[in-house]
Amino acid sequence: MNPFDLTGKTVLVTGGTRGLGRSIAFELAESGATIYAGYFQNEAAAEAFRAEAKERRLDAFTVRANLMTGSGIETYVNTIRDKANRLDCLVYNAATGVHRPLTELTQQHLSVTWQVNVGAFLNLALKLLPMMSVGGRIVAISSEGARRAVDQYGAVGSSKAALEALCRQMAVEWAGKGIHVNLVAPGLLTTDTLSVLPDAERRMRHEVSASPLGRVVSLEEIAHVVRFLCSPASDAIVGQTIIADGGKTISGFVP
Repeated sequence: MNPFDLTGKTVLVTGGTRGLGRSIAFELAESGATIYAGYFQNEAAAEAFRAEAKERRLDAFTVRANLMTGSGIETYVNTIRDKANRLDCLVYNAATGVHRPLTELTQQHLSVTWQVNVGAFLNLALKLLPMMSVGGRIVAISSEGARRAVDQYGAVGSSKAALEALCRQMAVEWAGKGIHVNLVAPGLLTTDTLSVLPDAERRMRHEVSASPLGRVVSLEEIAHVVRFLCSPASDAIVGQTIIADGGKTISGFVP
């Protein structure tokens, strides 16, 4: 038996129609899983996702829902219940945030960031838990800002730190149910997020120069790690954050 095979598995990937989420969704679909890729506003990206899935003959579908609302959470839950009546893996890739110094953050900035990055994750996981059985997986996407200070990243970084703490708690409480909860923390990736980061070009140069690999980790490489955590091959991994940044955080580089 191939421990990395996901044939017959049902997977929900939030934020799954573009960027990292899209790479994850297609990686898992190529591994045999049926994918439901969530999105909210970008209909063009969702249409492109559906067209590519059809062309590649993959069982990959889209779900439009707003994670900020109770009705959006219910849309995800009802879709999984109606289409499969079970869930093998939840990949929580959806995220938002404001990139500003702490002195410029408002309570609204923090509320929205934490609601999507932490609150909605917990609400969705709790609603989906009854549909998950022994061997189920929850994989959340974190970031380096959860463990170290990053320029103008206070709102997002603090939410990711909370996300990691929450996943550790889930991992301990739900291990007895046979549910494995883990996280993946990439470094800076080449996605649409770069367009909203302050001084993106400098950050990208830092990412390359600080990495022992001398390059940016690809979206596909992160998707491979997620596939591992979604598969039986990761049975011994519980409550861990897998750092996949090409070795940047252990290189000793001082910017």
